[in-house]
Amino acid sequence: MKKKTLIYLSSVCLIVLVLLLGACGGQAPASEQILRVNISGEPATIDPNLASVANQRTVIMQVFDGLLGFNQDLTLKAVVAREVPSVGNNGISADGKTYTFKLRDGVTWSDGEEVTASDVEYSIKRMLSPELAAKYASFYFDIAGAKEYNGAADQDEAARANLRDAVGVEAIDEQTIQITLVQPRPTFLQLMALWPTYPVREDIITQHGASWTEPPNYIGNGPFVLSEWLHQDHITLKANPNYWGSKPKLTEIQLKMITDVNAELAAYRNDELEMSNVPPGTEKATMADPILSQEIVRYPELRTYAFFFNVSKPPFDNLKLRQALATAIDRVSFVDKVRDGVGEPAYSWVPPGMPGYDSKLGKEYEFNLDKAKQLLAEAGYADISTLPELKFQYADASGNRLIAEFLQGQLKDGLGIDIALEPMEPKSFVQLFLGGGHNLIWISWGADYPDPDNFLPELFGTGAGNNLTMYSNQQFDDIVEQAKAELNNNKRLQLLADAQRMVMEDVPIIPMYYRERFVLYKPSVKGLKTTGMDGRVAGDMFLREIYIGQ
Repeated sequence: MKKKTLIYLSSVCLIVLVLLLGACGGQAPASEQILRVNISGEPATIDPNLASVANQRTVIMQVFDGLLGFNQDLTLKAVVAREVPSVGNNGISADGKTYTFKLRDGVTWSDGEEVTASDVEYSIKRMLSPELAAKYASFYFDIAGAKEYNGAADQDEAARANLRDAVGVEAIDEQTIQITLVQPRPTFLQLMALWPTYPVREDIITQHGASWTEPPNYIGNGPFVLSEWLHQDHITLKANPNYWGSKPKLTEIQLKMITDVNAELAAYRNDELEMSNVPPGTEKATMADPILSQEIVRYPELRTYAFFFNVSKPPFDNLKLRQALATAIDRVSFVDKVRDGVGEPAYSWVPPGMPGYDSKLGKEYEFNLDKAKQLLAEAGYADISTLPELKFQYADASGNRLIAEFLQGQLKDGLGIDIALEPMEPKSFVQLFLGGGHNLIWISWGADYPDPDNFLPELFGTGAGNNLTMYSNQQFDDIVEQAKAELNNNKRLQLLADAQRMVMEDVPIIPMYYRERFVLYKPSVKGLKTTGMDGRVAGDMFLREIYIGQ
């Protein structure tokens, strides 16, 4: 990535930095170094190559380390790699197509075995394999041969093996991994800081198959090890005695699976958790509470919440209907009534604080019932009795119930439309939308890396792994492909702005609000570091630095 881009991203993140928390000096550690937090449900997987959901990521980032990672200001840092590759240190070729990573000396797995470049090669190729069908595989299609290999599900075993060998990822020696791209990708180093490329062990996976993610088989190279997984209840992580880096201060992390946000808060109040998210709609009351107001941290997220249509399913394949529904929902009322005035109404997808945010984009869908009724008529439903049943599926938690009831009320009161609400157990809900079986759902997308490149091609590109709307627009695909290879950052951001405009015009989603995050943490928790890219647990990229004070 060009230096100019890094400077710009760093300046963007200053807004986040002024609100971040550091360790409190002069506090002696408590005798028991156990942190109890909530990941809000059973992870469908904790396989790094397969994971795509926030609570899965939270577990993986404690047990595994990648070649690269992010600093608190969201700039890149070397982790398993000796340094961040650049043209200057010969880590990136002059044409921007070849990346060379040198591994640090002494990096080991939790069983004491050495981490090698072959482990990295195996992991990336496994993530790209058609058999695995990983949701994040399309992020890495700029790697030579990656798209062809990933799309070879219908070919025979010999053909797939040949395509696998042709993927541009090669362990040159035990400590050198080289990756060849088909075209330059300015954000490629940020992609290499994400969990799908973390090294995993071929011998462990071959030996244990699908059960390799169960203890004690779950061998990682990070600061913690998986000690216990009581499904649907909790996961216990213990400090890795063989960790090659700076030892974590905590001896244990307990990850609870409480699905109700109010129950999470009750557990926090009852001293069963050291951290808790503040239930939606109670932020102001919490800030006014004489005790809880002293235990709250408030910070902006690079995250947008929206209703996602499945545009492949009638009647949501009707553009005018989608436009009508988008115009019939009062986002200002949503923030006031559901969010208790906390948050910012959203009309476009890329959030504030990220390059590419446009405060004017999408304003044609501001609340306007007369316009919504006209669009509904243009959709062919002037007589709403002819409208097929609309269904809204959601994870059954109290915060989501409020959202579902708000949506139901808006459409009934404004347009006379009855929408069926279908609450689901959280894990089943995730499986539903990942399998494409949904109709209309409530989803948020948070930044994997701080660039609009992360918010557009992988969610709205034809066939992209995280395209939950089933949206397809060849013109959009062409523009984002051009942007991926554009080395002039201003031109690249303009192309992505054009792509976002297309998405807003086609309405596969209804953006609703940009969230600030409100988290409670006990005064005993020291060293909490939050970022705009946190997962389900605040500061989950830096839990290894937390300790419990007296």
